[in-house]
Formats: sequence, C-alpha cells, structure tokens
Amino acid sequence: MDNTNKATMWFIGGFLVLVIVGVTAAYMASGGSSAANSGQSATTPATTVPAISAGDWTEGNKAAKVSVIEYGDYECPACGSWSPIVDQLVKDYGSEIVYSFRNFPLYQIHPDAQISSEAAEAAGLQGKYWEMHELLYKNQAAWSVADPGTVVSKYFDGYAGQLGLDVKKFDQDINSSAVSNKIQADVAGGNAAQIDHTPTFFVNLTQIPNPTDYNAFKAVIDQALAAASSTK
Repeated sequence: MDNTNKATMWFIGGFLVLVIVGVTAAYMASGGSSAANSGQSATTPATTVPAISAGDWTEGNKAAKVSVIEYGDYECPACGSWSPIVDQLVKDYGSEIVYSFRNFPLYQIHPDAQISSEAAEAAGLQGKYWEMHELLYKNQAAWSVADPGTVVSKYFDGYAGQLGLDVKKFDQDINSSAVSNKIQADVAGGNAAQIDHTPTFFVNLTQIPNPTDYNAFKAVIDQALAAASSTK
C-alpha cells in the first residue's frame, strides 16, 4: 500500500472515531434512556424514604395528602440557604402539605453537625424543636466555627436560655440515648435512600432533584397537589 492510500485509510479511521465519540457524548448528555424515562436526573436516584410517623417533627397539616421531607445538616451552608425558602413554603402551603425535617449530619466535613442535631432534638424534648431549629440556621455562621467541645457552652446553652428551656436538662438530654437513637434512625433512613448531599428533598416520599429556587419548588408542590386532587 502506497503512502497516499495509507493516509486515506488513517483519515477515514479517524473520522469514524470522531463520529462514535460524538454520538456517545450526545447520549450521555441526554442522561440516557432510563433517566429520561424516569424524569430524574442521572445523579438523582428515584429512591423512597419511610412515611412520616409520630416520631417525626412536623409542620403544616398532618392529614395532608402531600408530604415534603427534608434530610438536612445544621452546619451545611446550602441547608442554611434553603431554610427561609422552606419556611415560606410551609407558611404558604400550611393547610395543604405536611413538612418534616430529618437529621442527616455530614460528620466527615462538618465537625459540629452531630452536636447541632443533638441540640435541636434535645430542645424538642422540652417542646421547642422548631424554635431551636430556626435559631441554629439563623445563627449558623456564628456557632459553626466553634469547636465541638465548646459549642454547647458557648452558643447552644444560650439559645436554650433564650427559648426558656431548663438548660441543665437540655445539657443532659443532648447526651441521652433518646436523642442519639432519633438521629441514628433518621440517618439510617437517609442511607437507605442513597442520600449523598444535603439538603435532599422528598415529595410524597420520592426523592426529587433539588429545585433551583422558591418558584421551582412551588411548581413541584403544585404538581403534587394537582395529582392528589385527581385521585380523590
């Protein structure tokens, strides 16, 4: 084979490789047939979580046909950014949805994640769960830089005092089995659902891709409400 024919063959071979690569890239960009058919992104598994029970902290209408469950980490900046958005959604849809927050502390990257979850649960034992929940996110920038060994005395005890809690009991409850068991149960449910980031949201027990903003989340809830109405 002369040099001209060899060059031609190399050109044809290279062209075919480029075509194959281009087709493969286009398929991957579309998320593949399974992702497209399921309506989920390639990185968001359509997993489910346990239904809301008496052991969950809830806001809204417990009898609602649409549930919104968040798995979150109190030290997570993204969760902190989402907190006021979720608060507004609960306010706007209070009679139509039930909302629950479940602990999913990312221990590996957030040193105060565990202890802050314990603080919220301990406050809940004195009837102030949601109030502590709000304070933790509102003041996240302050306490999240504290050492886990001193964050309770420096910050969380003060929050407990603001809420009118028995601070001594609060400190005892932080280290109680009731609190640790609740957090472990939340984490177990999240692990079973293959959660790998916070916040992670579930609407009617099915994981959804995180909406981009309030309006996007509102659209998801509106769709779920419409579906619930059509099945009456």
